[in-house]
Amino acid sequence: MDRLRRLATITAVLTYLLVMLGGLVRATGAGLACPDWPLCHGRILPPLETPVLIEWTHRLVASVVGLFTVATAWAARSQRKAAPRVARLAWLAVVLLIAQVLLGALTVRLHLAAGVVVAHLALGLAFLTTITLIVLAADDARVRPSPGNAEPPSAPRSSFRFGHLAVLAAVGVFGASLLGGYVGSSGAALACPDWPLCYGRLVPPLRGPILVQFIHRMAALTVGLLILVTTLRASRAQRHHPGVGPVARAALVLLAVQVLLGGLNVSLRIPAAVTTIHLGVAAALLVLLVILAFRAWQPPVVAGGETAGGVAYAAATPDAGAVLRAWGRAAADYVHLTKPRIIVLLLATAYAAMWMAARGAPDPVLALLTLLGGALAAGGANAINCYVDRDIDGVMARTRTRPLPAGRVPPGRALAFGIALGVASFLLMAAWVNVLSAVLAQLALLFYVGVYTLWLKRSTPLNIVIGGAAGAVPPMVGWAAVTGRLDLTAVLLFGIIFLWTPPHFWALALVRVEDYRRAGVPMLPVVKGDNAARRQILAYSGVLVLFTLVLTPLGLMGWLYLGAAVVLGAGFIALAAQVRRDTSHRAAWRLFGYSIVYLALLFFAMAFDRSLG
Repeated sequence: MDRLRRLATITAVLTYLLVMLGGLVRATGAGLACPDWPLCHGRILPPLETPVLIEWTHRLVASVVGLFTVATAWAARSQRKAAPRVARLAWLAVVLLIAQVLLGALTVRLHLAAGVVVAHLALGLAFLTTITLIVLAADDARVRPSPGNAEPPSAPRSSFRFGHLAVLAAVGVFGASLLGGYVGSSGAALACPDWPLCYGRLVPPLRGPILVQFIHRMAALTVGLLILVTTLRASRAQRHHPGVGPVARAALVLLAVQVLLGGLNVSLRIPAAVTTIHLGVAAALLVLLVILAFRAWQPPVVAGGETAGGVAYAAATPDAGAVLRAWGRAAADYVHLTKPRIIVLLLATAYAAMWMAARGAPDPVLALLTLLGGALAAGGANAINCYVDRDIDGVMARTRTRPLPAGRVPPGRALAFGIALGVASFLLMAAWVNVLSAVLAQLALLFYVGVYTLWLKRSTPLNIVIGGAAGAVPPMVGWAAVTGRLDLTAVLLFGIIFLWTPPHFWALALVRVEDYRRAGVPMLPVVKGDNAARRQILAYSGVLVLFTLVLTPLGLMGWLYLGAAVVLGAGFIALAAQVRRDTSHRAAWRLFGYSIVYLALLFFAMAFDRSLG
């Protein structure tokens, strides 16, 4: 059941990102940037143009969601006796997925007809709802033992009213979201040029696009009032349904944010970033209300703190000092999940790329927002990595004291934390940097989690060779933040870090080879032996250094950079050669430490050279 729940959770996260990307496609007008389907301009890898990249990324993430949906359904099949409800929901998700794929193709064929676009959104939100229910039902089946022949405790009448309200609120958000989709796709987004009134009136002339916009606003008002009433009911139902209170309050906060975003959409004349976030908050509201409705219909807690399944709840009231200390330790653990030392090097390469692109110091506000967004994306990826790898982290001496294997942070909260950081990164960068940077940061997160952590790391000794692509994206993010596009220089910066990653991590693997062997991770020294790893380290080091030298002949860097690259590269190759000859851990440690300094100084030399030229 744990495997099923993990697969469903990852699918839910990817689906939410897919909904956001779909909103971005609509908001930027990128829906027909790929005029054909399933290819894009007749190619698997399309031209590097922003609208094309947005639509292509949307399709790529949709493909990944499809694979995870099938995997979830297959895992649910093996649990169909223990959790028949989960199995039925999983196969419903597969049916919705197939329908969504066909409708996506139809959307392109019919050139974004408003009705088809809204139907596409409806299926997407229905799919998100179904996947959310799978996660909740799988979790419930895991933690709630079967009650056997025991009669479930009877719920108070107020609990049933609350359950109906929660379902009604979720349906209301679903409907209001579809109305919003129709408003955008039918050209009625600015039919009312002011807000909250329409042409300065409570009730404007109800015709054409104005009528469409007015209906959307009235629906939003009705749903908002419904959410408010549901939240008030949740506070009363908390005694019988523990956990509904915080979810309802979070929904109320998102409702307030959604109202502000609606006003901003009109005031700023429908900017793509705000429109995308508006849809993202609507989807998040839907998920929260689905959670609320699910919990509302679970067997209630009776006196003594037990349900029909025997799940007990207890509360304690520690002193204030203990609470503060616990909060401090918890905060430190959550920071630890993000692996801040790794983030520092990633941000250094991103900032250096910004300096290069600007040929001097970049705008400080832009730099701060880009680095903050990058830190959130990297931290989110690392936290999700900790969640996925918590089993092997508990086996390895180097990682067994991390918060998850040590039991200091619950796995579900670590996953939610990582997801929240990733979503926050996208929203921040899309709104205040640019969409291309936001998409690149999310692609790096998805590649690191979906390709490296979930697939390559435990399946092939080439894990770090291919997986290193995720860590090579930050310079592209920094470059795109300044220029709004990608060019040859950005691609070469990516290539440098891509080639740097294998010798860097293989040096560490030589030192920690027994750890990796015990955990069953097929790192190169474990599978091929130390000698093979040492040969590969030297070979990759040579290729890396040669690659760094081509920037000057291509006219992208000057002679100052070339001199620095030669000196730094000579040191790298010398230490790699020493690792080839010297089988001690000390030599490998020396190369590992130098490789970090090498990369930082190399990018500093690039930035300095470009600022002079």
